[in-house]
Amino acid sequence: MLLHPICYHDFTSSDLSLQEEKERSTSKKIIILGAGRRGLSLAKKLISDGNDIVIIDHRQDRIEYAVGHLDCLGILGNGTDIAKLEEAGVEHAQAFVAVTDSDEVNLVSCGLVSSSYPQTKTVAAIRSLVYTGPDGLKEGLLGIDYIVNPNAETAASIHQIIEQGVHGNILGFVNSHLLLYNFQIAHDSPYIGASVMQMRSKLNAIFIITSIMRRGTVIVPSGSTVIQGGDILTIVADSEEVRDILKTVGQLQKRPNSMVLVGASSLTRALLNRMGAAMRSKVAVVDRDEEVCRQFSERFREILVIKADITDEEIMSEEQLGAYDLLVALTDNDELNIITASYAKRIGIKRSMALIRENNNYVRMAPSLDIDVVISTTNATVESLLRYLRGTNVTSLHSLFGGQLDVYEFIIGKESTVCAKQLKDINMRKKAIVAGITDRDGVSHIPGGESRLNEGDTVLVAALHNASDLIQHLFG
Repeated sequence: MLLHPICYHDFTSSDLSLQEEKERSTSKKIIILGAGRRGLSLAKKLISDGNDIVIIDHRQDRIEYAVGHLDCLGILGNGTDIAKLEEAGVEHAQAFVAVTDSDEVNLVSCGLVSSSYPQTKTVAAIRSLVYTGPDGLKEGLLGIDYIVNPNAETAASIHQIIEQGVHGNILGFVNSHLLLYNFQIAHDSPYIGASVMQMRSKLNAIFIITSIMRRGTVIVPSGSTVIQGGDILTIVADSEEVRDILKTVGQLQKRPNSMVLVGASSLTRALLNRMGAAMRSKVAVVDRDEEVCRQFSERFREILVIKADITDEEIMSEEQLGAYDLLVALTDNDELNIITASYAKRIGIKRSMALIRENNNYVRMAPSLDIDVVISTTNATVESLLRYLRGTNVTSLHSLFGGQLDVYEFIIGKESTVCAKQLKDINMRKKAIVAGITDRDGVSHIPGGESRLNEGDTVLVAALHNASDLIQHLFG
């Protein structure tokens, strides 16, 4: 790896006038239909962005919980009732987001808002392919502005993780070839006491440290920030550099050659559709439903389909599942997924992943159970919704460290505040850093202070969550 000069700049110039600050801080009304897992998680993030949130739900206990735990208004009622929508102030809302457990309610309510209040953006979560089509999305359905399919979003996340070697600490982006990688500094690490700039020399790599999680708090470092034991560093680099860094620190993992998928669900189908025939030929699917197994055998002729109950203690040995590189537990039962993924490691499967549909508390349990990666359907769906609601030029968005850090992928428009500016002239108030630039020719690189942002460039911006308004003003 070559050493490449990178500037960790402390920005000094001002880009926002007092008046602009006032305009930027003006809140926007967003109505959320559905106070379930997705609705509450989305509301929490949008409230922290400074938006005014109104939540509608037909269950009183959910409305009471939302109002009691979030800074929002609650409306008890049906989202397909125009009177309730008007009570929520739909005519003044920037967006209406339907995330109930019913596809039909989500479709009808969004269609009603779209036809009666066309100035309000409509967003719906739809699971059934009957409505969205085989690709997971169908633009313009009933006039709805944006549709997210939870299974499609989750399958995309799982597939990306598999391609990157089932390393739960690596994230990719839509338009950039750069990767984001988190790793923790051990208390006996040779990097302790080194500054951020010195660490680059020690690793002999081209990368940028976008943030440091230290004792529960995320900071945006400068070049002089000193590395401490226990720090979790967020690094952005190209794929080859990440590979070399992982090799240097002893954390390199290859993409699994073979895998077993437990549970033949619609999500499993969406994941298999993303794989090529060669990759599917090394896949086994386990499910106890004979008819479902038959359907999967007919649809995906390359895969091995095993009709069995994964809770049968003999199945793992009888089917020699321990010989596979990866097990992904994709049933509708969170507890079963966690137990299966944990047990898989004990019988010799190298890596395991577990799907969480209901209880996100299981995400925190994964490391203690030796599960490599836990995927939350709720998180994947909410991130997709946030990408749309936060701006059409946001092509991807990752929320890290419990929401303390947001990593955006922006496309620079000609009207953007930062267009044609050098990074050293952009004031992000030590709350954010530009971690990568991809030009219109598709070439990605780690920027320095002299780097200029041009129209059509894709930029990666890592920002503390309390700076989200500032960042969207600058780059949106």
